[in-house]
Amino acid sequence: MLKKRGYFFVLDAMLALTVLVIGVFLVTSSYVDVPQPTQVSLLSDDVINFLASTKIKDLNNAYAGIGGTLWSQGHIKDADNTLLQQAGELYSTNKQDIAEKFIQNVSAGIVPQQFRYEVWIDNSLLYPKTPSLEHIKSKNSTEILLTSKKLTFGILNRSTSDIWGPYKAEVFVWER
Repeated sequence: MLKKRGYFFVLDAMLALTVLVIGVFLVTSSYVDVPQPTQVSLLSDDVINFLASTKIKDLNNAYAGIGGTLWSQGHIKDADNTLLQQAGELYSTNKQDIAEKFIQNVSAGIVPQQFRYEVWIDNSLLYPKTPSLEHIKSKNSTEILLTSKKLTFGILNRSTSDIWGPYKAEVFVWER
């Protein structure tokens, strides 16, 4: 009779242990595929900070740097403008197509392939100006879409003190 009681206690303990192991497995496996918002947040901050802190004179770029295409065409006149200020200046002078190419060119390679991004100035989409269907689907179906914002303003003409802005500049970043 004592042998049977011990058998039931061991069987009960094994059943309880099995239930606990299955429960722990189910709880931990449900958290395996949670997106990491930190990486997207850091990336959106990095992109806006890169645009807001890098000056034209510090840029080694054949299209947008000193002596580059935009410089020789007269679209860029101030080497001390930051990239964000230059995009804002192009926007304020109704050169959105040039602003889009400018942003695309200076930001090439700073955002990893698994992410997409948009640059907005004054609630107008500058890059990509006309998003593809794949871009729109990706944005609408993403689980994490984060934005970073800065104000930008500048001087159009130093001799007349013509200014533009301030404009709200935003960068949206999400995982594809």
